[in-house]
Amino acid sequence: MKKSILVILLFTLLISCQESKLELKLINKEIVSKGFSTDTIEAFYNHGVFNNENEKYLFINTVKLELSNPTNKKYLLFIQDLHLSNLYHVDIIIEDEKGNLLEKNAPLIDPSYSCKMGSLLEQDSYIQNEKELLLKKMGYNIKSEFLNFYNQEIIISPKENYILKTSLPLPFVVEDIVENLRSPIYFKLNPQKKYTFRLKYKLKYDMEKIIPKDILANYKENNIEIFKGEIETQKIPIVFK
Repeated sequence: MKKSILVILLFTLLISCQESKLELKLINKEIVSKGFSTDTIEAFYNHGVFNNENEKYLFINTVKLELSNPTNKKYLLFIQDLHLSNLYHVDIIIEDEKGNLLEKNAPLIDPSYSCKMGSLLEQDSYIQNEKELLLKKMGYNIKSEFLNFYNQEIIISPKENYILKTSLPLPFVVEDIVENLRSPIYFKLNPQKKYTFRLKYKLKYDMEKIIPKDILANYKENNIEIFKGEIETQKIPIVFK
């Protein structure tokens, strides 16, 4: 009898664990990066990164994802945006052939562009402040460094799956806003080495403390839960061109 009860409990626990798991899959077979003969950042500082705009767009990947919900719950995620770099809750994971994880680099700004950068930062700050004030007026308990989530929501019902598309240039994840401003965010990739690429989704903020109470109540009324788990895609290779 005790064994039967134990088996039932274990089975219930197993089903419960399975139900809390969404699935995220990369449909791409590979991710393309521009290869440099020298160190990435030196190549950036010493000569133009791309010969022209058309060449630049050749190295912007359309990242295609499939999000599936095999559970019996309706979930809310923040996982769609035109730019992958804007998805605050999605981490880009690049691993070399030895299993080492690469960190994104953000180099210092070239001093000769400091005045131009100051002007640009003022403009960006104004746009960010306006967006922050509007969100606060609508009841969001928002932080200035985390504003892009607003249009990133996806609600996925039980047994549904969605195809999502976003963009990612490599090795420069975020390029200059102004040409030659010298402030990219990039991965230091060596074309002589092999790398894999994958994505991981995990909330970095407690969204229930950010979203207005009336919207949270509406989610509850419609049986929508904010997904608080962690999902990770499979690994795919990075190829240099």
